[in-house]
Amino acid sequence: MLTSADLPPSIQLQRDASLADLSTLEVGGTTQWFTPVDNLQQLQQAQAWAKKEGLPIFYLGDGSNVLFPDGNLPGLVIRNLIKGRQQSENEVELGGGEKLDNVICWVNDLGLAGMERLYGIPGTLAGALVGNAGAYGQRVSTVVLEVSFWSGDQVEVLTASDLDFAYRHSLFKTHREWFILSCRLGLTRSVESLQDVSEEILSRRLEKYPVGLRCPGSFFKNIPLDETSQETLEKVPEDFIMFEKIPAGKLLEAVGANGIRRGDAQFASYHGNLIINLDQATSQDILGLAQEYAERVWERFSIRLEPEICILPESAWPKRSKQ
Repeated sequence: MLTSADLPPSIQLQRDASLADLSTLEVGGTTQWFTPVDNLQQLQQAQAWAKKEGLPIFYLGDGSNVLFPDGNLPGLVIRNLIKGRQQSENEVELGGGEKLDNVICWVNDLGLAGMERLYGIPGTLAGALVGNAGAYGQRVSTVVLEVSFWSGDQVEVLTASDLDFAYRHSLFKTHREWFILSCRLGLTRSVESLQDVSEEILSRRLEKYPVGLRCPGSFFKNIPLDETSQETLEKVPEDFIMFEKIPAGKLLEAVGANGIRRGDAQFASYHGNLIINLDQATSQDILGLAQEYAERVWERFSIRLEPEICILPESAWPKRSKQ
């Protein structure tokens, strides 16, 4: 049995913290232990304590792209609150726990372009790096110069070319034990009113994601054409294809997902790739709904939809071969 005497004095650990309170979906049970960290020393102490006690560790940003389990999640959830901003000419260095929208407003005010179209994407900068967030023709990976992270036993730095950036992917997705400390971005000087661009983008996003909507964004990844066989493509209507991808929402709409409800989880009536928590949805409600319609997509189009959101534990989503 762990007691408060076992805890490092410089970190604040909470037992049985509500996972729903840590997620924009507002779904989940409790985590065995939770702590926020705002510097490297706190991270090292939290990690050392968890390892000593034999606890698994989960890293969390703002909780905007994660589905937690309904019961208790064993282990320690560590939230990244590491802040910091520095500018040198057209380059900026930022803490991984900075809110993405705050970063975008800041660089917009500096007259530095390259991120203005990402405005409105919820979460932290670290979260955006993990999933290579993108929207309206911009991806975070295109402005990354290097990322500093804690690998578990030392601080390491990798350049963008070493981070295996791809559509909704980075090396951080395959190395969940890496904790992003900071990153350096290279932007472009602009005389355009960048905040006006961001506000226009935000107005578009609010049509799909109204304020207060309990939704993690797109549940499934879109499907790149270069990862799709010709045999499979023949089953997909040509007008479904957009920007060298097959939108998952189009496939889900084709199999009747729009508006379908399980418990308090519901596919949006206006977009097939959004699952909303109407009130008291459970993780099982959401997973059951998503898996049922992912299977329908497979039966009709021979395409395996992959979750874009992080599902914990990972075993909750079955691993199957791709199309």
